[in-house]
Amino acid sequence: MIARKAQLIIANAKNSGYLSPTNKLYQSFDSFTYVSSFSKQFVASFKLIVLFIAMMFAASPRASAQDSEGKIITRSELGAWHLRYDESTPGLNCGIRFIPGKRNVDTIAIFGPTSKAAYATLLFSGAQIPVTRSPKEIDLILRMKGLPESNLKGVILPKQADTSTNNLMIAAGDIRKLLQSMRDSEDGLGLLVSREVIPQYIVDLNYDGLDKARTAMLDCIAGRPISGQSMDAALAEIRPLGKSTISGRAYFKGALLAAKQYPPKGSGAVGLIWMSDEFKAWFEEVKASKKVPDQIPERIAKHFMSTKILDNEGGFSFMRLPAGEYTLIANFSYSKEINVPEVVGQTHTFNAAGVHLGTRDNVINWSYIIKQPTTFQKQVTIKNDGETLDVSLDKSQIFCFLVCF
Repeated sequence: MIARKAQLIIANAKNSGYLSPTNKLYQSFDSFTYVSSFSKQFVASFKLIVLFIAMMFAASPRASAQDSEGKIITRSELGAWHLRYDESTPGLNCGIRFIPGKRNVDTIAIFGPTSKAAYATLLFSGAQIPVTRSPKEIDLILRMKGLPESNLKGVILPKQADTSTNNLMIAAGDIRKLLQSMRDSEDGLGLLVSREVIPQYIVDLNYDGLDKARTAMLDCIAGRPISGQSMDAALAEIRPLGKSTISGRAYFKGALLAAKQYPPKGSGAVGLIWMSDEFKAWFEEVKASKKVPDQIPERIAKHFMSTKILDNEGGFSFMRLPAGEYTLIANFSYSKEINVPEVVGQTHTFNAAGVHLGTRDNVINWSYIIKQPTTFQKQVTIKNDGETLDVSLDKSQIFCFLVCF
């Protein structure tokens, strides 16, 4: 019975697009916030590529490059609610997900009835949820601020391919009662599992905006028109839109005959800067001031985009871009062999009369493989909207006119 319910939920989640490894929504709207500060370690340098690293690889994520379907119901600094539904089945297959404004934090999705399941379901995703090869029932402790703890049961689902998070399902009965029972916002909603001494958190969730998300979900299951912002409109607010694509492969090649080394699949190792006149003017002001700004204006933050590495050979893609100049930037680590000499003894030489003639160190060279960080960039130009550029982003082939290290 557990396995059957899990199969139905997985199928519904996939139909809604929330468990797909190529979920375009999560790639495009994994962030609805802009950068508010820089890492102070970059104060001494004002190279464009270093500025980009401060933007792209700090804790706060940026807008990504992909597209998706559905509607954005509401968003805040904490995150956004995104509703997906099937127009061919009014009242069924409605799913809404809270997408946090930061990466690597837990998320929640709420699914309504389907043609095969009349009950509602909560789906939690997070890195601390235990791994399982098959659906596994688990006893949980629900902890919410201001309320007594309660016990409930959930099902841990098998990990989906190409994801870094695991999923926990809780069957919740009637969707309307579930939505009405949930508070508009939560700070530190926890799901814990019992341990010998101290219960362990496997979900730690923060969200807001459920008042508007609740209304949209109720409209969806009632078959009514849904109010919200289209994906195109929402995406246009956080980065430029067009019909062009920049794709290619990123890799490091230390020598002419050396093997190519690629950034890890799923990592955010490649980013993009839209080099508009507005951005160039702002960047010149930053360099002239010789001071890293405490805040980045939203009009500037939308010029920074990121995407995930798609495969084991450094594949990346930025879609729906307008014509213009861009700077591609790669930041990852490659394997490097180093030799470290160690003196393990000495050899002393004497003549026949016993006079010391000299000493020679006995040296052994040890070889180690280390991870060496590298960062490099390449400028590309989309001349006409609608073009597709295929780019080789390779340090060994790029003249780093800004900085390369």
